Parts: sequence; structure tokens; C-alpha cells
Amino acid sequence: MTLKKPAWGPRLTVLVVLVLASGMVAADDVVFAQPEDVILQWARRACLVMTLLSAALIAFVLVFRRARLAEAQSKGLLFLGICVLPIPVTFLSAGIGMEESKAVSFCGSCHAPMGPFVRDMENAASETLAAVHYKNRYLQREQCWNCHSDYGIAGTASAKTTGIVHMVKYTSGRWEPPIRLFAPYKWRICLGCHAESALFKAPRGDGSAHDGVVRAVLAGETGCTDCHAPAHPEPGERSTK
Repeated sequence: MTLKKPAWGPRLTVLVVLVLASGMVAADDVVFAQPEDVILQWARRACLVMTLLSAALIAFVLVFRRARLAEAQSKGLLFLGICVLPIPVTFLSAGIGMEESKAVSFCGSCHAPMGPFVRDMENAASETLAAVHYKNRYLQREQCWNCHSDYGIAGTASAKTTGIVHMVKYTSGRWEPPIRLFAPYKWRICLGCHAESALFKAPRGDGSAHDGVVRAVLAGETGCTDCHAPAHPEPGERSTK
């Protein structure tokens, strides 16, 4: 009686196909994330290292050289830890703070007042201007910052100053609802992205839809929400705390 060898060939082929197929499904499930800012990462690390080094130098002198504080070596180490290293740490910290405060997560960190705005923006079913821009990625990142800061260095300085005022009022308990703009929104900020875009020049193929709009916006005679949906939820839908 002759035993037949198992037919491993077809089974192995099926197994390979299943493994490859599962790999393709897994690849399709990968969620894209914006690349990290390498310079920002290294700035954080450098800032942390110099801060720890500064603290270590001061602690070393105070603990192990307390009896020899008057010596030049002790003074040099203290000068390095107290006066030299804090300088780059200060500038790096300021730069890191300036950059990270542009993130949507930072804007939403004031949970009660800003929560409804961020949740609406991230809601794919919402038709507010913020949500439409977010879900279609008309702005790739830092969406709040890009729409609420004006152009140039002066615009950046003004937005950061206003942001600091917001944080101070909120953390000190001096903020009172409802949320209000400090001044009328500058709709010309929108033109920085939209004015020269094909969709703006001929929305839905209508080349006359935005005739005169750029001039009217620059003159302060009209704004985007005069025709489009509101930028954010209506006041009745916002947080009051």
C-alpha cells in the first residue's frame, strides 16, 4: 500500500495569498499623520538637556563644593548654570511656545469656552466655514491660527498678544461669557488663500459669482458669511462657561 504525500503546494499558495491580502487590508487601514517638525523636536530636547544640565551644575556646587564656594572653579560652574545656560533655554522655550500655541489642540485647551468651536470644526457633518475648511483640508494644519492671525510679523505679534490676554483672563477667572471678538473680523485674511484659487474665481463653473467680491472685501463692505454659512456655531450653540 502506497501513501500519498500531502499536497502542500496548493495549501501553501493559499496561505501566501491570505497573508498578502491581510497585509494589503492593514495597509489600507493606516491613518495618515502630518510629519513631525524635526527642528521643533530637537529644540525641545536641547531645551530639556540644557535645563537639566543647569540644575545639575548648581546642585553639584551647592552639595559637593559648599565649603569652596569662593573658589574660581565653583564660581565658574555657578555662572555657567545660573547665567549662561538659561539664555538659550529662554529663547528656545519662547520659540517652542510660540510654535506650539498655533496647534488646534492648544486653542481647544480652554475646554469650556472653546470646546464647542473645536468640536464643530472637527465634525464632518457640520457645514460651518470652519468645518468645511477642516474636513476638506483647505488648510493642512494650524487651522485656527491661520484664520485668526493677520499677515506678516505685525499680524503674528498681534495674534500672540491677543492670545496671551485670552489665557490670562481665562486662567484668572476674569473671563465672562459669551465669547466675543475684540474687533470685527478681517475678511481680507481669507483672500490670502482664496483670491487666486480656481474655485474662488469660478465656483461651480460660474466665472461671475465672485465679481467685485475682492474689491468689496478689501474695502470692508462685505464678508464671506454674507453669502456663506457662519464661520462657527451660532451663539446659542456655544458654551456659556
